[in-house]
Amino acid sequence: MVGKTECIEIFNAMIRGTPVSFTEKLLPLVSEYLTENNIENSEKMITLIVQNPQLIQNVIPEALNYYCRKYDILSIIFNNKKILYYE
Repeated sequence: MVGKTECIEIFNAMIRGTPVSFTEKLLPLVSEYLTENNIENSEKMITLIVQNPQLIQNVIPEALNYYCRKYDILSIIFNNKKILYYE
């Protein structure tokens, strides 16, 4: 299960442009999002993402919004750009 602290770390790394491990961080995050939301054909989507990792970019924005709502993660916005996620 992906926790609040891990989500914040992942989201802040993405903002900074710091590489985030696909298999250790992003895939579990997206997989859990798809499963928890009963997204139709989630297993097929996960398989497709594993085969084509660039496709994860299509799901990350929705997953990010989901986890921000789920864990009440807040963000600081400056000049219409998010610069930090926090508790």
